[in-house]
Amino acid sequence: MEYLSDIELYFCKTINRELNYFLLEEDEFKHCIKVMRNKKGQEIYATDGAGNLFKAEISEIDKNTLKAEISKVITYQNSNGNITFCIPNLRNPERLKFALEKCTELGLTNIVIFNSIRSINKNINMERLNKIVLSALKQSLRTFLPEITFAKEIKSINIFNKSVIYFDQHSDIQLNSLSINKSEEYLFIFGPEGGLTEEEIILLNPCKIIKLSENRLRSETAIIKAASVLL
Repeated sequence: MEYLSDIELYFCKTINRELNYFLLEEDEFKHCIKVMRNKKGQEIYATDGAGNLFKAEISEIDKNTLKAEISKVITYQNSNGNITFCIPNLRNPERLKFALEKCTELGLTNIVIFNSIRSINKNINMERLNKIVLSALKQSLRTFLPEITFAKEIKSINIFNKSVIYFDQHSDIQLNSLSINKSEEYLFIFGPEGGLTEEEIILLNPCKIIKLSENRLRSETAIIKAASVLL
């Protein structure tokens, strides 16, 4: 990323490409001005979460907003846009948080959180999950903000026209035998503690069942391992 490892990255919601500026507001403004103590005339970097990295100079600071004049734009391609991870709602929210953080750092951009029949925790806080991936995006200097959607049950997941892969330890097919075609859409399905039920697996057909490891892994470990191999 053009040797930008030492920068502080911000997230901008309001961008005017015609007049070549962006605004930092709310938490991003507070962090930039109150925490990092940036002042007018200083250089900052921000992303829109859609693949663009903006280099800019702070031109105006108001009470709750700053304006930055864009001097350079770097646009990245989403090389993982055809991959979606379908992640079960885990019993321990901290384990789900950890998995989402690491997947974001590794470059995953499409995530479905679903309730399985065997999911113990049926509640989901989407606002919290979106904050988790935003924080991970900024920390890892990524420019694509993951899109998270929620499915109340596995049959609500749209599998039409997609290659569906379910991870199961009992399969004889190894993950390293899978070849990813950039022109295809892939859904990688992970089970909760105890795995998916037979009824749920049938709902995913036609699907390919693949072994991720010879050993039994926690759900979050399986998710991160798959991300490290596929992304």
